[in-house]
Amino acid sequence: MRPSHLLIPILLLATWLRLAYLPTLPPGLNFDEAGNGVAALDLLHDQLRIWWTIGGGKEPLWPYLIALSTSLFGLSPLALRLPAAFTGVLTVAVSYPFMRAMFPTRYGHWLGLLTALGLATSQWHLHFSRLGFRAILLPLLATLTFYFFWKNLTGPNRNRHAMLILSALCMALAMYSYLAARLLPLVLVLFFVIATPHLTFALRIRYGLVYLFWFLLFLSPLLIHFYYFPAHALARTGAVSIFSPAWNQGDLFGTAWQTLQTTLSTYVASGGDPNPLVNLPSQPAISVFLIPFLLLGFVTVLFQVVVDFWLYITGQEGLDELYAPYILLLCWWTVLLLPAILAPEGAPHHLRLIGTLVPTYGFIAIGFMTVVMGSIEILPATIWKLACLAILILLCYLLTLGQTYQNYFIRWPNQVDFTMPYDLYAVNLAEQIRTAPPEAHYVIPMDIRASEEARHYTLDYLLAEQSARYSYIPVDERNAEQVLNQTLPNHQDLYIVRWTADKHQAADEKEIVTFLLENYALYQGEETFPVYRLEHYQPADSALPAVSLPPIDQHVGANFDNLLRLDAVHVEPTAQSGDWLSVAITLAPLAPMEADYKASLRLISADGERVAQKDRHLRHNFHQGTSLWPPETVNEYYLLPIPPDTPLGSYTVSLVIYHPDTQAPLVADGLVEVPLGQTEIRE
Repeated sequence: MRPSHLLIPILLLATWLRLAYLPTLPPGLNFDEAGNGVAALDLLHDQLRIWWTIGGGKEPLWPYLIALSTSLFGLSPLALRLPAAFTGVLTVAVSYPFMRAMFPTRYGHWLGLLTALGLATSQWHLHFSRLGFRAILLPLLATLTFYFFWKNLTGPNRNRHAMLILSALCMALAMYSYLAARLLPLVLVLFFVIATPHLTFALRIRYGLVYLFWFLLFLSPLLIHFYYFPAHALARTGAVSIFSPAWNQGDLFGTAWQTLQTTLSTYVASGGDPNPLVNLPSQPAISVFLIPFLLLGFVTVLFQVVVDFWLYITGQEGLDELYAPYILLLCWWTVLLLPAILAPEGAPHHLRLIGTLVPTYGFIAIGFMTVVMGSIEILPATIWKLACLAILILLCYLLTLGQTYQNYFIRWPNQVDFTMPYDLYAVNLAEQIRTAPPEAHYVIPMDIRASEEARHYTLDYLLAEQSARYSYIPVDERNAEQVLNQTLPNHQDLYIVRWTADKHQAADEKEIVTFLLENYALYQGEETFPVYRLEHYQPADSALPAVSLPPIDQHVGANFDNLLRLDAVHVEPTAQSGDWLSVAITLAPLAPMEADYKASLRLISADGERVAQKDRHLRHNFHQGTSLWPPETVNEYYLLPIPPDTPLGSYTVSLVIYHPDTQAPLVADGLVEVPLGQTEIRE
């Protein structure tokens, strides 16, 4: 049997690992996966694009691929993950011819098979092969780029130009897939500088210009887009860059060194990605059973490169061209470390290291073959010795396979709470919305500080065919009135989604939506679920006027220690015992403030007894505390709870503004407690 035939069971194993239980593991649908799905839906609705601003920026290749799978399999997590699974299997497949082409000796077959087997059984690769992230394309396209590049250098002359074009095409496609691919040209630049000294400078320039021409031609649509939208070219890089003072804290080299150490730890079993989304937290990227051979392979590559190059530059002998494959692997691995080094967030970050997958397992294969060749040179090669070596190698990979299966299919689902990483709460909410009666409508408050692209992609993808059943409110005074006016009169039941542990948890921190609904709808109760609760309302009266916030027109003009001025108030003239009292105030900053002050709204009886109280931080529309307020007026809205046993009669509503830490109040015209107006408690 030819060695290449052994690739078939390796591919079958890789396929099984990547497809087994895929509809249910991982469960739910992560919002980044769903964001890709939302981009794909644009394509299915004939909105062709080359860039999406979703999630900080998305290249186009992955949305086009999952648009195809969504059209075939419908709106489901499986549709978003199948392309990743097949991409993972293809990466295993192409790693064999790549290593075989790089090392054309009789051992090249075995290097290719061991590299493929390592990828097939890799827990690191498995996680991303079962997750709908575009980064999974990078190992595949990088491998194809360098495979065709190598065939261009070493193949028959009649095919070389075609191989060059294919290499440039694959590199361009990598740019269309994932941000880290922008470093791939640097790999070839380094390779040409280091590994081709036998070429004249003129030949290198000519070769590079031809390659660059085809590469830029294939990449031109994206480059044109970046020309018109230059901010998209730098999407997300500034937020996570090591050059940002927010990350390096004024010590760039110290931060880089620490990040490098942390990153390399995942290759030597002393650390691992802590993110439960893509890893069993802190599990190293490389199996402990393969690490000795990774280190040996890396040392072998370095030794081969250094020795051959030293002999060449010292004139002791001509350059051995067999060292060039080692240089390419070394350049590839080193350059693709940079995305993780230059973005220290979450190190060691397996996603940002994904470009190093294939050369890493290439090093491991070289390590194994170093052991085999060393053993043969030391002792005569016998069938029994070769059998023992084969058993050793197979045992290491079997142990790796067992560890991968145990960690991914057993330990990971049993030890990790998938509620947040995989948006199980949003999947549950989507099912509730999908199966709700037609007269029900769901309103989802969004934090006004977030952009339109910060909506809940998991809901938007799963409910793409029921999008009329829910609405978003980027909560400020204008948006809240507008959305509620569109929904409240047209539906018998209105459900407000209140997040308890979500990025939009503080969306209605100023309680604007609550304030409006209390005055125009009847509260029917609530249900609590993991990460959210549903508040149920029904319209109070179909004849009510449009939903609107009350005018704040009762002038006050109280000056609080020359820091804040209370310009005007609105106090509801009547309220019921056991209900809520609506109060609104307008404040104006008079000077910069060092603290984020709090307001205490109080209901005082005729005999001076405090009947009700509500305390809350003062917030600008964009949620800044008073220490960050711009020089403009701010409206605040309060629902003051009135105890059920409150006696009927006239009450005073008063306001205290105080320091959040010391509790020291601000004084206005000699008063700590400033009266706002009167209200009547009725039956």
